[in-house]
Amino acid sequence: MEEKTLFVRFLGDNPKIRVLDMLITGRELEYSISDIAKQAGIGRATFYRMMDELLKNKIITKTRKFGNIQLYKLNINNEVVKGLINLYDHTTDVASKREIKRQKLEAVQ
Repeated sequence: MEEKTLFVRFLGDNPKIRVLDMLITGRELEYSISDIAKQAGIGRATFYRMMDELLKNKIITKTRKFGNIQLYKLNINNEVVKGLINLYDHTTDVASKREIKRQKLEAVQ
């Protein structure tokens, strides 16, 4: 089982947080619905249930079609998304510093 990020552990392990975590991690990339569901570790039907809300609130945007497949991307211009990215980056920074400190202590012992 994949280790949960600090972001997921802090906000709670639920499908919406998993999707946000995955999209923020790959914030510059475009994804199909299948890609989002698979990488977030949720079912496609689960993602379909939350997709309308994410689109309506402009958390994700449609980007382009690749054949018959619609691609989506995190809307990094949305103020709410900017706040989530800041929180994500901060928690990642905290986790990295904590791990470096732990490794330095182990090296001394």
